[in-house]
Amino acid sequence: MFEMMGERQIKKAATNHRLICFITVVGLEVITTIITKFWLTEYHNLLVDKMFLAMCFYIVESLAITYIWQWVATKHKDYLTTFHTACSGFRMLLVLAALGIICAVEGRDAMVPYVVIFLVYYFIMLIMHSVFFTKTTQRLFSK
Repeated sequence: MFEMMGERQIKKAATNHRLICFITVVGLEVITTIITKFWLTEYHNLLVDKMFLAMCFYIVESLAITYIWQWVATKHKDYLTTFHTACSGFRMLLVLAALGIICAVEGRDAMVPYVVIFLVYYFIMLIMHSVFFTKTTQRLFSK
């Protein structure tokens, strides 16, 4: 079916995933900005800063997770299934920590837009990472 992936294929898959994540996050930012600028103008100023913060958070998170995945896939293929589970838990912990810090800085009353935006990005990135990890792990372990 699939042949085992070498180090070069792992690096190419990780690079493609980083690019797809970057394009998705920036694309989501642009689409939301356009929608709020032209159709939901009363929410534009409310959401722009919050979307930029979420975008930066998820770009850094995607880069870090993909670089770590590349290292694990290259050096320790046996740990990839555990890595995906740990990665999902760590992502949730990071989002909760980020929202906690935002709550401490902004105050409780200003949290609703942050929570909504972070949840949208969280679910989109969760789906993207899950598809990536399952597809590439399947290729790594199949003969």
